[in-house]
Amino acid sequence: MDSDSLQRRLRGAFDRKVMNHGDYNLVFAQPSGSATPYVIGYRRAPRELVLCPVDVQRRDLAQATGADDIVVVDFHNVATVTDTGSGYQVESVTGFRTWFEVSPATTVHVGPLSDSGMAQLDQGEDAEDFHRFMSEFMDELDDLYPDLDMAEKSC
Repeated sequence: MDSDSLQRRLRGAFDRKVMNHGDYNLVFAQPSGSATPYVIGYRRAPRELVLCPVDVQRRDLAQATGADDIVVVDFHNVATVTDTGSGYQVESVTGFRTWFEVSPATTVHVGPLSDSGMAQLDQGEDAEDFHRFMSEFMDELDDLYPDLDMAEKSC
């Protein structure tokens, strides 16, 4: 399976599960450990992330995740967003927490969908744009909250 075919499969899975799917740029993200990978949709207006877990090895990606498994993170429910140096940790006020990495090129386990069980995914430009988006997201989040050190000093 080549990178373009894999990207089309991931886009198709996201499009079937998310309303207004055309509003989002997409990247593939690998969570820590053996957790199910995400197709992450992100947009700048309104600024939000849509984390759609997807079992890439399934032949029918439409059945690979349910709409209930999708998590939306925006300024209404975000608790923290942290750049870990090799990825991001995102936590919502509802208790959802994940760590994931978005690489410009990655090997994806696709199981029986390729002879080797693996496929290379090239998402260089998309990954670069996503990292800019996350920097903007974190900067805007920082601007929403007063400096806690300053608040403590004034008490």
